[in-house]
Amino acid sequence: MMEAPSSLEQRVPAEERHWIERVARFVARDRDGDLAEALLLRLLRITRNGRRWGFLANDHPLHPYYLQQKVSEQCRILRPRHAADR
Repeated sequence: MMEAPSSLEQRVPAEERHWIERVARFVARDRDGDLAEALLLRLLRITRNGRRWGFLANDHPLHPYYLQQKVSEQCRILRPRHAADR
């Protein structure tokens, strides 16, 4: 059964949603996700490519969606699997 999209998800354009979800998965799966996120923020400052990386900044309107996706992915990774899945 599919979950209904959250109101936050509905406000994010599809092309940006895909990019944000990919970056959130990358950061969540990285062994040192904080370092990966810091490097991406540095990339944002260096390139000034706010259109592509702006959601990483705390004051960006899409930052809450990024955080939601990152935490969701971290929870999915940490969630124990059922014995039947092993």
